[in-house]
Amino acid sequence: MNIKLKVLLDLKLSKEKSETLAEKNFSDAMKNLEFKKLYLQMRSLNFDISKLSFEKKNCDEKTKELSKITIEARKILAKMGLNFCDFEPKYSCKKCNDTGYVGGKLCGCYYKKLNKELVNNVGMNVDNSHSFEKADFEIFDDKEKIKKIYEKIENWCDKIEESEYKNLLFSGKTGVGKTFLVECICNKLLKKDIPVCFFSAFALNNLFLKFHTTFDDSKSSLLDGVLNADVLIIDDLGTEPKLKNVTEEYFYLIINERLTKNKSTIITTNLSLEGILEKYGERVFSRLCNKRNSILLKMDNKDLRLKRK
Repeated sequence: MNIKLKVLLDLKLSKEKSETLAEKNFSDAMKNLEFKKLYLQMRSLNFDISKLSFEKKNCDEKTKELSKITIEARKILAKMGLNFCDFEPKYSCKKCNDTGYVGGKLCGCYYKKLNKELVNNVGMNVDNSHSFEKADFEIFDDKEKIKKIYEKIENWCDKIEESEYKNLLFSGKTGVGKTFLVECICNKLLKKDIPVCFFSAFALNNLFLKFHTTFDDSKSSLLDGVLNADVLIIDDLGTEPKLKNVTEEYFYLIINERLTKNKSTIITTNLSLEGILEKYGERVFSRLCNKRNSILLKMDNKDLRLKRK
């Protein structure tokens, strides 16, 4: 099943479950004849009070009577392990009442649930403490250059919806900070309720192989996350083994499909542009490295892991 549809279905089921429980609580309470009598009196008094208030007449006596009856009704409910609030559905999201929509737009709870579903599906392992605010530029050789890169990419995150650039490609040797940067991107986008799918190239390649060798009903959902997440992050492209009829073919499939759907793909790699062309072919290279819709950035530093020692 499509992950986005699954999230909406889960919200619908949660809504129905809450409403069914509230209805059952009320039904169970009304089976108690003493409570039922008091409840009907309360409803009648509420109507009388509203009428008197509308007519600008004194309703103090009715209000006192209602208060007294309400206390008695609460005592009866307490013996049944219930309260008046149990007659109202307890939605997981008070903004949308588990519909997934607020004012015709998808609710923040939908995006949170969607991201959780994506994480569960791909086993995303991102350090959520990494952020643009915590970036330490003093560890870089050319800190001003790296700082400008971070500023440019943070600005891209802020304006991702309207940006003409859908692909980001960060190249550079091992240990220059590429993964830290994409984790900053991931965490910032998640805070904006933008669905992000994060894969290492090795894990993604394994997913391609699983898709290629699956022939049952589960096949259709295997690539759902990488095809439909608003942002796909692929870390360490080029470190995965190249599998015949798998790696290049399915990599092209997702890159091309995501461009068609106007979705963003972010990649880190140790490969040069020439290396990408050689390993993945002209079709992948032309879509991934097209300067009309891609930002290509090379990070030239010494291995930061060695500098920290």
